[in-house]
Formats: sequence, C-alpha cells, structure tokens
Amino acid sequence: VKMAKLLNFDEKEYSNSKEVIIQARPIAEKVAEEIHNQGYSNIFFSSVGGSLAPMISLAEMSKELSNISVHLEQAAELVTKGNKNISKDSVIITMSKSGDTKETVDLINWAHAQNVRIVGITKNEDSPVGKLSTWFIPMRHENGVEYEYMMLFWLYFKLLNLHGDFKDYEEFAEQLEKLPDNLLKAKQKFEPRANEIAKKYHDVPYQLWVGGSEMWGEVYLFSMCILEEMQWQRTKSVTSAEFFHGTLELLDETVPLFLIKGEGKGRKLDERVENFAKNVTDNLVVIDSKDFILENIDDKFRWIMAPCIISTILVDRLAEHFEKYTGHDLDIRRYYRKVEY
Repeated sequence: VKMAKLLNFDEKEYSNSKEVIIQARPIAEKVAEEIHNQGYSNIFFSSVGGSLAPMISLAEMSKELSNISVHLEQAAELVTKGNKNISKDSVIITMSKSGDTKETVDLINWAHAQNVRIVGITKNEDSPVGKLSTWFIPMRHENGVEYEYMMLFWLYFKLLNLHGDFKDYEEFAEQLEKLPDNLLKAKQKFEPRANEIAKKYHDVPYQLWVGGSEMWGEVYLFSMCILEEMQWQRTKSVTSAEFFHGTLELLDETVPLFLIKGEGKGRKLDERVENFAKNVTDNLVVIDSKDFILENIDDKFRWIMAPCIISTILVDRLAEHFEKYTGHDLDIRRYYRKVEY
C-alpha cells in the first residue's frame, strides 16, 4: 500500500524524537519514585495554554483511576488566587516547551516561596523552568504533543502504580514505547481526510468543536491554540455534556460541528451529540479515535492513549492543511509574545 505523503512532515525528525523520548522514561519514573518516597498530600497539574491540554486529560483520567487528590489549575489563576489545598506537602507538576513561559516561571517562583516542590518538564535544562524546578524532566523531542503525553504518562501512572492504583503499569509503560510507530500510521491514514476537511472548512465564519472527558484537552488545544492562536479562526469549543445547555441553539444546517469521540466512559455523551447534530446540520464532522489501529497495544489501554491519536492527527496534520488553504502561516501571531500584556 502506497502511503500518503505527509505535508510539511519530517519523518526522520519524528523517529529521532521517539528515541529521545524513550530515553527520558527512566528519568520520569525515577522522579515518580522520589516523590512517592518523600510522600505528598496532593498533586497539582498546573500550566497554561497548549501545555495545559495533556494535563486536562490526565486529571480527567485520574478521577476514574485513583483517590489521589488531584487538582488542575491554570498557572496564572493559581498564582493570582492561591489555593487552600496547597501546602509544603503538595507537589506541582508543570510543563513548558520553551522553559520561559512567563506564567509558568511565575508559578515556580510562587511555589518556592511556599516551599512547595515542583516538577518541571521542559526542553532546556538551562531555561528558568529547567533550573528552578525541584525535579527536571527533559523534553528533548522536536515537536509532537503526543510525546508530551508520554512524558506525563510515565511520570503520573508510575506514581499511581506506587500508590497501589495502576497495577498494569509495567505493561502499559512498555506498550507506550510502541505508540509513536502507530501514530505515524494514523497520520498517514488521516492525511487525505485532513486535506478534505481543511479545503471545505478553512474559510467558514464560525465553527463548533465538541468533545469531553479525557478528550476535552484535545478539543481545547486544537480550537484555541491552533485555530484561534495560529490561524485566527473563530471557534467555540464546548464539552459534549455541556453542549445541550446553550450551544445547541447555535446549530443550524450551515454551521460546522466537529465532534471528537473518545473511547472511555464519556463516549456515550459524545454519541448523544452526534445523534442530535446529524439531524440538524449538513456539516457534521466526526473524528473518532476508534478508527485507528494500535498494534501491540492492549485494548484496555486504548482509552488512555486515545487523546494522543487525536493530537497526532489534528495538531500535526489538520493544522498543516488549514495553513495550506488559509495561506496564514502557523507561526504568525499578532499579539502573543509580541506585545506586553
């Protein structure tokens, strides 16, 4: 079978990223062991923008997998308002690709002032996030949000395992190493569809993006960080559960609704949106992680890895095709990191 040529994609770079991310696995696991051995009262996932997206998914999964007290906080809000649950026994996990995201650096300084330990996941050890964190986990890949998920999975699911919650950790961690090869095939499978979707919808006045539970981070990421920030498209993102409490009134036959279907318990809520929308709009686009094969990965882990499938086909593939049709470079911003605010 001749595979589709991927637009603006460097396969060598992708496989190099796979190698370096796998090398970081023992580092992430060692951090988890140190946190477990030192003890902790609760875990805070805190970041901003795109780095918050995988944390949203993990916080959702944690509700089903563990009674560890887990909090999800947007870093700027946490620093501004504080949180009564934070103490010197807490651990904050943060992430920043650049290592100098203003709000994330503020978060680390704020945490230090209260003697709160912090895990910093970033590319550059010499960056503020790398230097100031209690523990540093290297993010050496070139790009790909799926690799950020993998780092967080090895860290957090190891913590769950040590807490007695995730018995299948070893099996899961091994199979995670096989994920990138599967995701490369997913990209290739989705490529023609990415082209069709972008061609049809790149100049619509408005679009709805819907999904929920452990997939919500991906809906948030693609609608806000890609379509709004990088493409200046007008979007509304809403969870599958909340869609029926307002946003449904904006749907008519002309409005595009992009529905991201997950594989966990929330799927029935995605299907409720699908059943409603297909009778209303002529522009329902369903993107379902179940359509993609994961070889050498157990079905019981699919719901956890599903956000990575969606990330690889949306953030890495659909975004490139939007760029091609809009003519708007994904790297061009008007305000972000351009003006003081």
